[in-house]
Amino acid sequence: MPKCSKNIDSFWSRWGCWILVVVLLVAKSYIFEIAITRPASVSWVLYRWLANIAAAMIIAIPVLMTKRKYPMFILLGAADLWCIANIIYYRSYRLFITWQLLKLTTNMDGFWGSIVPYLSWSLLLFPALTALAAVCFVWESKRAGWKEVSIVFAVSLVLSISGSYSRWDRKRLQGCEASFSWDWINPCILPEALSAHVSENERQTGIYIREHSVLAYPLFMAHDMVTEWQSRGKVELTQEEETELKRLTNPVCPANPVEGNLLIILAESFESWLLDAQDANGRPVCPEMNQYLRFHPAFYVKDVTTQIGYGMSGDGQLLVNTGLYPTLEGVACVDYGNNEYPNIAHFYPHSAVVNPCRNVWNQTLISLAYGYRQMVEPESDNRFEWNDSIVMDRVIETFASLPSPACVMAITISGHIPFDSSPDDIPIPDSVPALFRHYMQTAHYTDRQIGRLLNWADTAEVMQNSTIVITGDHRIFHAWLNDETREFGVRANLPFGTGQAGCPLIIVSPRMETLRIIEQAEQIDIFPTILDFIGQKNYFWKGFGRDLREENIPVENGNYQLHRSLSDKLIRTNYFK
Repeated sequence: MPKCSKNIDSFWSRWGCWILVVVLLVAKSYIFEIAITRPASVSWVLYRWLANIAAAMIIAIPVLMTKRKYPMFILLGAADLWCIANIIYYRSYRLFITWQLLKLTTNMDGFWGSIVPYLSWSLLLFPALTALAAVCFVWESKRAGWKEVSIVFAVSLVLSISGSYSRWDRKRLQGCEASFSWDWINPCILPEALSAHVSENERQTGIYIREHSVLAYPLFMAHDMVTEWQSRGKVELTQEEETELKRLTNPVCPANPVEGNLLIILAESFESWLLDAQDANGRPVCPEMNQYLRFHPAFYVKDVTTQIGYGMSGDGQLLVNTGLYPTLEGVACVDYGNNEYPNIAHFYPHSAVVNPCRNVWNQTLISLAYGYRQMVEPESDNRFEWNDSIVMDRVIETFASLPSPACVMAITISGHIPFDSSPDDIPIPDSVPALFRHYMQTAHYTDRQIGRLLNWADTAEVMQNSTIVITGDHRIFHAWLNDETREFGVRANLPFGTGQAGCPLIIVSPRMETLRIIEQAEQIDIFPTILDFIGQKNYFWKGFGRDLREENIPVENGNYQLHRSLSDKLIRTNYFK
């Protein structure tokens, strides 16, 4: 055999499997980007290629260090799971997985059907590429030594430095103020110049993956975990934050006596456009709430921008009950369930939470932290043992058993994706995708149960002079959902097609003499508005939002970034204790 042929055979026996794994990992990274954006939006600039290749080379080193084949399939399979899990989470919540989210996997117990709508055939491309690795069996692998591994690591470092320099040079040519830092050689670190004007969640997810790759993201997660542990107990307020905190707090004043009861209904995944939606016969999808607004004085905000983070429903409860933003990392109700929080429920000597799902979002502990004294929930952990009809029955029974004044928060469940637990068979056009059809039919069912509760409240003596708050905990449809749903949203001109849909807010109160309608607000505004309705504007904590009853208030919060950072520090330090 010619010497040249022997050299080629020796090269492929040592490097063949590793090179193929690197190529497949880079391909998976680009498929990932296509799956969460659009093919036309994929970045093919030099620094993206360099970053992807550098991360893939480092990840593939275990393949280089063994002559066995199974490490290759373990690495490729793990990359498949990592990419698919992040795509599903991104389509669900517009966020990527962080190390803090790993502790929340138990919240998925009983909800596995919820991920089905976010699956698509395109996800099969990942295991399909892994199957191509079977061709490696034609090669007889040899184990590389530390010399070869050192070479790979050095080349990866050079690529990482080159990619960082290319990113910096590109920013400089675009006229951005970005000074080069040697921190940029670390593929785990996102340069501060690229993240100065974005939220912490965006910094740690979308922008990092866009500037580096999904392959390098686990390295950043490990780096982030270590730095967070190091920073624990070192939280300090800046001068600007201390000044703003003083502005947001009142002198401690005695609470005014509350009149009547307070009922807060958090409707699962209930989006604002539902109140304007119609079925195939032109009838409202939500006739009960529409009719109630037509004939009763109420405070109605058509669209409330939701501001949840990783905690979804848990964050929705935090915003409504405390006037605080979600933590920048992790989930407040899980990580800081033992905190003391400012809250609405403590004004009432009797209070309860009607919770249809046991052991979700640390509900038992966090409800006590929010001032509620009693839990009303099913005896089993079956997530769909109760539907919204049972929830409303329990609300009525709870008010009948509690002396007035009492505060009850009711959480609905039928509107949880995949929307198949309690749909009403209303006619929906065949052109509407199945997921939407089920959603609107379930919304009709939830509306019917809420209407039944409102009709009871109109005549029940226990509810005289009481305040009722109805809102959604978070939105559910996004422009980045599966293709069929996204295309329908754009075609039907629904708000979520552009990522703008929020939740409605309806407040029924003896303090309302006529119907007042506001077009737009933010979720953080609900807390101070409820305080006003129950006569507690002098509470020591004003919250980060605005009282919507006040005239001429701006829609946008100009101090959003400052308030997010301050809220995070107040929660992490248990400031209100």
